[in-house]
Amino acid sequence: MAAEDKWCVVTGGRGFAARHLVEMLIRHNEYSVRIADLEDSIVLEPAEQLGLLGQALHSGRAQYVSLDLRNKAQVLKGVEVVFHMAAPNSSINNYQLHYSVNVQGEPHSSACLLVQSLNLTEIFPMQGTKNVIDACVEQKVKRLIYTSSPSVVFDGVHGIHNGDETMPYTPSPNDHYSATKAEGETLVIKANGTNGLLTCCIRPSSIFGPGDRLLVPTLVDSARKGKSKFLIGDGNNIYDFTYVGNVAHAHICAERALASEGPVSEKAAGEAYFITNMEPMKFWEFVSVVLDGLGYER
Repeated sequence: MAAEDKWCVVTGGRGFAARHLVEMLIRHNEYSVRIADLEDSIVLEPAEQLGLLGQALHSGRAQYVSLDLRNKAQVLKGVEVVFHMAAPNSSINNYQLHYSVNVQGEPHSSACLLVQSLNLTEIFPMQGTKNVIDACVEQKVKRLIYTSSPSVVFDGVHGIHNGDETMPYTPSPNDHYSATKAEGETLVIKANGTNGLLTCCIRPSSIFGPGDRLLVPTLVDSARKGKSKFLIGDGNNIYDFTYVGNVAHAHICAERALASEGPVSEKAAGEAYFITNMEPMKFWEFVSVVLDGLGYER
C-alpha cells in the first residue's frame, strides 16, 4: 500500500516535539500525515514553507485539520495510527486544566473557561486523552502512541538512579501535570486490545533541540536577568536530557513495534517506555554548556 493510501494523525502537531515527528514521518514516507491542532489553519514558518512540510502540504501527502475530537470522523477517518502528543505547558500548575487535556476532556469544563480567560486557547487543546481513545476505538484506528512523561514516577523529593519501567506511579506526584499524565497513561494502557487497538506510551525526559520554546528559552531568560550565576544545591544532581530528534524517532520505533507481528508487538503493546539520550549529566553542567554556547556568563 502506498504512503498516500495510509494515514496517521499527530495531535498537537504544531508543538515542539510534534513538529519534528511530523517531518520525520514525511521523510520516512511510510504514511501520509494529518496534522491536528487548534488553529483554524496552518501558518508555516519561512523554513517550513521551503522544506519537507511545505512540499508535503502542497502535494497532499500532509494535511492540516483543526483539532476538535467531537468531530471524530473529520480527524480520524481512514487513519491507521494516532500519535497523541497534545498536552498543556507543564509549567502551569492548574489541576482542572491538566485534567481536562491529559485525562478526561470536557469541552465545556471550567478548565476551558480558565484557558479562555488567560487567552491561552492557541496553546491548549481541550480534548482529553479519553476522547482520543474513544475516537480511536470508534474509528477502528489500529495503533495509538501516547506521549507521556517520566515525571509519572517522580515525587519531586527522592532522586531516581537507573530507574526502569517496573517502577510504579508515585503516590505523591510533584505537580498536577505529572498526576494527570499518569492518569492519561493508565487510560491508554488499559485501552490496549480494545476493538483491535494497540497502544504504547512514550516517556521522554526534558526535551531540547531546534525549535525548543520552553527549556532553553527559560534558561536564557534567567541568564538575561542575572540569575544564572547561582547554583541550587551542591551542583552534583544528575539529570537526563533528550534531543528532540531522538524523541521523534522513539515514537516511530514504538509504532513500528506495534505494527510488527509476534514477540516484538506483544512486548510493546500496553507498555510504557522511558526515552533519554542515555547520557545523564549534571543538571547545572548542562545549563552552563547551553548558556556558554549562547554567549552568557557561567
